[in-house]
Amino acid sequence: MEKFSEFDRMELDQIYDKIKSNFFQTPLIYAEFLSKRYERDIYLKLENFQKTGAFKIRGNSYKLAELPSGRLKKGVVTASSGNHGLGLSLAARSKDVPARIFVPHKTPQTKIDKIRSLGAEIRIAGDNYDEAVKIAKNFAAENERVYISSFDDQDIIRGNTTLGYEIFTQLPEPGAVVAPIGGGGGISGISLARNVFSSSTLIYGVEAGGAASMRNSLQKTRIESLAEVDTLADGIKVARPGDLTFEIVRENVEKVFAVSEDEMKESFRELLLEANLTAELAGAVSVAALDKLTLSGGEGPVVCLISGGNIDRELIVDILSELDSSQKHQ
Repeated sequence: MEKFSEFDRMELDQIYDKIKSNFFQTPLIYAEFLSKRYERDIYLKLENFQKTGAFKIRGNSYKLAELPSGRLKKGVVTASSGNHGLGLSLAARSKDVPARIFVPHKTPQTKIDKIRSLGAEIRIAGDNYDEAVKIAKNFAAENERVYISSFDDQDIIRGNTTLGYEIFTQLPEPGAVVAPIGGGGGISGISLARNVFSSSTLIYGVEAGGAASMRNSLQKTRIESLAEVDTLADGIKVARPGDLTFEIVRENVEKVFAVSEDEMKESFRELLLEANLTAELAGAVSVAALDKLTLSGGEGPVVCLISGGNIDRELIVDILSELDSSQKHQ
């Protein structure tokens, strides 16, 4: 396996310059309500403001930029819980490449509608993300199309270093960065950029308790698939981490936490009401994990990645109603 840790600043500059026109440099904002609570400066990296509402456009842009045009003629295929499909759809449209996206049942309608609006062909297949992957890979092989992995791909990870690139140039040498983990592609890119920009910064990962595949695999020191996954955080609902991402996280991430559904919902609610930010549950887990970190008295500011904001309105209403109801009965 290629040693990603051997990146240098020039290489990261080249990656960023190659694809920077494809995505927004998203804001990094000071979260006053969190900073007061934890007595430490907390910042939010807002990838919910990205062109597709999530960070996935970064890795997909670099992946397609690196593929020879001859391989792209018949089109690209992927499986996605939504955000990766959005990223690939936009990247493919910019290069006039046909894209077919397989999404599992129960994928949020808002993500399905956005993928269609970007011109991709969408197919609903499989009861979960991992089943959709198998179906999509079979289709790609049978039709001689390029399959694009959501996270377990060297070029996807290289593209995701642009996320770390922005964090560490917007706020040099933070004390810690806290990022969601699904398959591990986003946090891999961030941690590899950290090795170049700010080696003292600690990187923490966060998963949904009902889909803690990376945490489970790290504890067992080998990759294992979960028998089942159960979480409303569809963006990180992954039963098995990637081979590449597992190794990168094992070598570069300080610790991986798991948060409950209630903790995610409460963080979603706080971001909405205290900061006027709409984050999908997968994007809110970084804030939900702050209680699990020892923050008071720590050194340097903390950056929480809000990885996406594509959430159905119906789920927003359900979460707010559920939390309001529970508070009335306390």
